[in-house]
Amino acid sequence: MVLLACLPMSAQEVLPNAVSATDTTAVDSVIPTGRPGAKKWIEPEEKEKIYFIAGFGVSADVVGVVMKAAGSTFSQLEIAGRLNIREKVFPIFELGLAEGNRVGNSKDNVFHTSAPYFRVGFDVNANKKRKSNRLMVGFRFGYSSFNYDFTGPSIQDPVWGETIPVDMHDIPASAMWGEACVGFEAKLWSFIRLGWNARYKFRFSQKHYEFGQPWYIPGYGPNGANCWGGTVNLIFDFGRTMKKGR
Repeated sequence: MVLLACLPMSAQEVLPNAVSATDTTAVDSVIPTGRPGAKKWIEPEEKEKIYFIAGFGVSADVVGVVMKAAGSTFSQLEIAGRLNIREKVFPIFELGLAEGNRVGNSKDNVFHTSAPYFRVGFDVNANKKRKSNRLMVGFRFGYSSFNYDFTGPSIQDPVWGETIPVDMHDIPASAMWGEACVGFEAKLWSFIRLGWNARYKFRFSQKHYEFGQPWYIPGYGPNGANCWGGTVNLIFDFGRTMKKGR
């Protein structure tokens, strides 16, 4: 600064400009920070690129396993696979094996079925922070084709007066339904997540024996125009990201 003071004013104006053009670090040391025109180099942050196909995931329903172990009236074992599209949309396929058993008050009214089912649909991540926990809303279409057994009290033939036992097996039936879903996923560790959701189910159609409709539909639940359900899933989420350069 002593040397600069000895130079003519025109030289003092030229010298800082010459240093600025060659060394931004030197500019910070020569030009006071508060002076207009002073520049400070800021290291740009690396941004994370999200692929169109950002990954895939597999999951298993924990509640179904607990219900099965506890000997519940009905239970299901279910797994699922899904794609991750830009951390926003998640097409999903669910496959399961469900079982329903019911014994009436009279103890001789017994229903049983065990059959596979599937659902296909999607979830949308409503959380704007895509790399954080996920708030999911979605829809499923479900279908099951199954057989069921039914044993009931004997009935009296009104014409011949004979007693006819009600003991039917492998009665064919099928059903289609929809599910409106809302849920939440939390990251536990690395690629492991825990998710839970609630589902409002509504039956589209069903086919059954004219004697009567089945008490339980695999994958849907107790037979009716609508019902509620839910799952708690342990999710293994595999994805890929790439750091963008400057």
